[in-house]
Amino acid sequence: MLTEIFEIPHLARMCFERNKGLILPEKVPYIGMGSSYYAAISLRYQGIKIYPELASEYYNYLENTKQFERAVLISQSGLSSETLWCADRFEGIVPIVNDENSALAKHTNVDFAVNIHAGVENYSPTKTYINTLVVLFAGHGINPQPAFKSLNDRFPVIIQEGEELGQKLYRLTRRRRYKGFYVLGSGPNVGTAMQAALILTESTRIPFIGMSVSQYDHGIKEAAKGSVVVLINPEGKQMDRNKKVKQRIEQAGAICLELNENELPESLSPFTLSVKLFATTCWMSKKLKIDHPFIVGDKVTRVTS
Repeated sequence: MLTEIFEIPHLARMCFERNKGLILPEKVPYIGMGSSYYAAISLRYQGIKIYPELASEYYNYLENTKQFERAVLISQSGLSSETLWCADRFEGIVPIVNDENSALAKHTNVDFAVNIHAGVENYSPTKTYINTLVVLFAGHGINPQPAFKSLNDRFPVIIQEGEELGQKLYRLTRRRRYKGFYVLGSGPNVGTAMQAALILTESTRIPFIGMSVSQYDHGIKEAAKGSVVVLINPEGKQMDRNKKVKQRIEQAGAICLELNENELPESLSPFTLSVKLFATTCWMSKKLKIDHPFIVGDKVTRVTS
């Protein structure tokens, strides 16, 4: 996984260069599962007029809803079963994929396909997640290049900060049994929190839950005692409230580890903060001697219902 993480700065820039001029549609569903869905959430809370949807629920529960003629379907493999099933729901689709020859990219309803150019990925979605963000940001007029520069200039420090967080989490898991592990974020980093919880869970076998800080504050905080919380807290609109939540839950008996980003605007912070959390995941899985994240079952990529 670490080798794949180290490819991120170069591949993110290459993805941007190869997709220059891309314009993605607004006011349509952006449909995906797992990290593909979380990437769309990061864009939505930038004020972009898109509608992130879970492919499974859209397919199963909105079957007879004809609100949209077109949609953007995100599947890094291009084989995600529920996302593929949704393709027939629309007259035209824009697939965002990492394989231009995949079933989704070659679907009969394709208007045009977008390749994220992340290369082969054998572990949890890291470089594919970042390149999906690149495409979504650039396709809606948000310039990600300052984030590329920050990643390039600070990459060893970013990795070190992530590994230090991993060391803290690992020590906590060795000391006692905690009731819960949470990753919290705000705005564009709600998606970051959910993505981090996903890969931490599948790579460490420890169940992490990702959500917004505000959602956690609306009741989940009552389980703070005996829990561990990773608080994603860059400089931004929610920073002061987040610090108050941190203080409150620490007083209630939670261990709260704060992750900051002070050199980029909040809008671009998902790039560097995600990489920090990827490094956290990599360090912990290595320390726990977990070589491969998928043992209960492989990724869900069956193409038949």
